[in-house]
Amino acid sequence: MNARILNRDGRVPDDHWYQIEVTGTFPAGKWQDGRPRKQVIDGKALASIVNRFGEEKAAAGENWSGLLVDIDHRSHDLDNSTEAYAWLQEVEIRNSQLFGRLDLTDLGEPAIRNKRVKFFSTEYDPEDVEDLGDGSVRPLRLSGLAFTNRPNNRGGKPISNREGGEQTETETTRTMQPIALKLGLPADADEAAIMKKLADLMSELESLKGKNAESEAETIMNRYGDRIPKEKRDDVKKRLIANRADTEAMLDLLPDPQKKESPERIFNRQGAKSPDAVSDGDKKAGETKAAAIRNRAGEIQKSEGLPFNQAFNRAQAELG
Repeated sequence: MNARILNRDGRVPDDHWYQIEVTGTFPAGKWQDGRPRKQVIDGKALASIVNRFGEEKAAAGENWSGLLVDIDHRSHDLDNSTEAYAWLQEVEIRNSQLFGRLDLTDLGEPAIRNKRVKFFSTEYDPEDVEDLGDGSVRPLRLSGLAFTNRPNNRGGKPISNREGGEQTETETTRTMQPIALKLGLPADADEAAIMKKLADLMSELESLKGKNAESEAETIMNRYGDRIPKEKRDDVKKRLIANRADTEAMLDLLPDPQKKESPERIFNRQGAKSPDAVSDGDKKAGETKAAAIRNRAGEIQKSEGLPFNQAFNRAQAELG
């Protein structure tokens, strides 16, 4: 019986569809008579692999678990573990290459993410190959798949070099152009120039934030006025910048300073004298006149029926 053919290569797209085989003619060990054997992976081989895989999946129905994916086909050795790094669920032809959708396990995902493995190795049973009669065979059915770092079929891309996952230099340049223009740099500015510009802008922003914080602190301190002793203003300002809320709460607890009442004005000029006192005669005359006005007001009120205040005003006008 001929030995199994182990082929190792692959790539990883974002949708978990991986290139698991590459087309071409590759070494495949030796025939029993010692002649070198080759395997031909062409369109016919890929079509047969996809059809056979689909038939087996359909036949399994709800019992389908997928094709086991291990490390370097070690699950064939009874001394090694049969733990799965992934389960191959679907296969199809894309751009004349064989792709498969993998359901990664908690072993397979970190193995790829941490770059422990970078290639695939396909596996074909001897009874599933077509003898082409010139020392070459064509695989017709996929019997196994494994992660490896020793690919046999050269030409495929690494697992971690997924389709669309890494930008080419041209794509990176196109992506950076709008950023460069937004920063006021030439469209062809390189990454170093863009990073320097960003660093300068961040420095300016931090400086502006510092100035704004100082201005706000001064405004708050002015609002509290004399509550803050002059010798403590610098310290309070630093505290406001570092922790505005707590410092404002502290300032609210400070009492208002006691307001001092202004003393009465004192005059010391010479010649000041008290006003003359009112004589007894003048006082008596004033009282007599007031009595006469009241009496006349009473007469007017009685004869004309006016309110007392109106009658009093008329009497005052008459008697002067």
